[in-house]
Amino acid sequence: MHLNPIESSAVLGIQATAEAEQAYWMSREAAAVKAPTEIDVHAFHDALGLMYPVNWRSSQNGECETFMLREMVCGNVTEIYTRIGLRYYRMRDYSNLDHAEILARVKEISEQRQK
Repeated sequence: MHLNPIESSAVLGIQATAEAEQAYWMSREAAAVKAPTEIDVHAFHDALGLMYPVNWRSSQNGECETFMLREMVCGNVTEIYTRIGLRYYRMRDYSNLDHAEILARVKEISEQRQK
């Protein structure tokens, strides 16, 4: 086997491997995202009691609330719980979502399922 010591493709191989690994983990993270599903009040409060909630938010009138679990499912994806009135939801999504974005996603799915 002939090697040319002046030119090395090792850096290119490392870069390609790093990009492939990053793509793999990003695809795993995206696959962990799950749409909101309705749950009962007991499952909501059980999750609230598992560990101290992260990013717990409530609307000013108390009609809606959201919180996330501290533990990540994969990458930056965590379990997110939502209450809108007397209805409760669980979903898996990115932990950087804010209260308004979470409510919008839950309401969108809820409206689609009611049709």
